[in-house]
Amino acid sequence: MYLKLSTVLGTFLMSQINTEVRVDRLIAQVENLASKVEQLIELTPQRNKVWLRPSEIATLIGVTYRQVARYREQGIFQKDSYRFNGNRYEYHNVKALADFEARLNK
Repeated sequence: MYLKLSTVLGTFLMSQINTEVRVDRLIAQVENLASKVEQLIELTPQRNKVWLRPSEIATLIGVTYRQVARYREQGIFQKDSYRFNGNRYEYHNVKALADFEARLNK
């Protein structure tokens, strides 16, 4: 009787632990997905925003804003893909991405 009770109790405790582990894993996955959705929302350009700051285009292509400046200096971005506005460069949201992708396909 004692052996049977301890076996049942042990099985119950193991299933309780397994459930807790699975719940913890699910919580971690949900948090990961939530952060990815937030990142996608940040990376999605607004439809009415044609010209992007260097940091915005850098985030879209996965490099630093300084690397974007290097690409411009190296001629990877064509002249019509960027403009100088005030005291900074701005990048066309479609043309600059096309230039970057063309660089990858060479």
